[in-house]
Amino acid sequence: MKKKYFGIISWGMLLSSFAQAQEYNSAEVYQSAFNLVQEKYIHYQPEDIENMAINGLKALHNIDKNLSVADDEKRMSLYYKGRVVRSHLKPENRQNIEAWNKLTENMIKAAQNVSSRAKQNDFMILDTIMEEAVNQSLDGVSKYYPEGQSEAVVKSGAAKSFAAGLQDNILYIKISAFNDYTIKNLEKTWQENPNYEGIILDLRGSVGGELSEAMKVADMFLSGGIMVAESKADGKITYYHADEEDKTQDKPLVILVDGETMSAAELVASAMQAQSRGKLVGTTTFGKGSKQELYELPNGAVMGLTRGYFYTAGGEALDGNGVMPDICTYGTQEVANMEKFVNQKPQTICQSQGREKQEFDISVAKYIIESQL
Repeated sequence: MKKKYFGIISWGMLLSSFAQAQEYNSAEVYQSAFNLVQEKYIHYQPEDIENMAINGLKALHNIDKNLSVADDEKRMSLYYKGRVVRSHLKPENRQNIEAWNKLTENMIKAAQNVSSRAKQNDFMILDTIMEEAVNQSLDGVSKYYPEGQSEAVVKSGAAKSFAAGLQDNILYIKISAFNDYTIKNLEKTWQENPNYEGIILDLRGSVGGELSEAMKVADMFLSGGIMVAESKADGKITYYHADEEDKTQDKPLVILVDGETMSAAELVASAMQAQSRGKLVGTTTFGKGSKQELYELPNGAVMGLTRGYFYTAGGEALDGNGVMPDICTYGTQEVANMEKFVNQKPQTICQSQGREKQEFDISVAKYIIESQL
């Protein structure tokens, strides 16, 4: 599992109505989650509700190791210490949300009747079941965030996600996440360093962030053209265009990427590459090209469901593929001849690797910029 994958809110995420949690019962939460998956999840299939209910109930084993849930074609059975406690026929209509909701509630009550741990940890059961139901049943990117994590997910993206400084007349800019502070910080950087001669945009380890802010950043480096395309759940495609003014006046630019560059950061990198605005240096990026929207549940938790996918300006899917750099530094820490390394024939394959702390990549970027001055 790659680091910081869920630490920052994914770009494009929306919140249906993030208010303080009110009084609720667990049945309302399960019902709301099932309904949202059926109505909002881009990959929804009729079996998703059944899979969520089954995977969720199997998570009772995480509360008490003596509990287990088995299912066959017709019924679900609860076991305690290897003996059957309760069996239920599955709903005839496997998409009947109310029926699955009732079955879930009955199985939980039966578990609490025989397990003191399940009864004592009643407050844990809901989150435990929901995490398994969502995280294990859908696409692996859609997630359930318990109430204690939900606020951090929504409010993530502090000002410290940005750093900049002038090094030998080359402006070094590090963006770890795109948020409401990013453009303000960039504009401040331009004002404080008016005489820079080139730019290194370091996106290594960037978790992405807000799509709108990322597109504003890409726009500052480009002179018109399509930056990215978004396919939505309704089948429509939205194109994001750059305006006609390159705020950096086409000064030499190198973008650093690695295997932990993801989401919105990948879109920025791909937009630059598509328009030949600077060289990409590093390794193939993470390949997270999906869009999640956030929905609040009655218990104050948040569920992020995949609602769309992003494509490069050339129409290539980012999800699962990533962006391949122009100059691959995979496994390299130093070279005897930098000129030969930079001008070598482009590789057809560049493996993904985390290189956020590698100074070699910065050295390559500096060499490229200085050779253009």
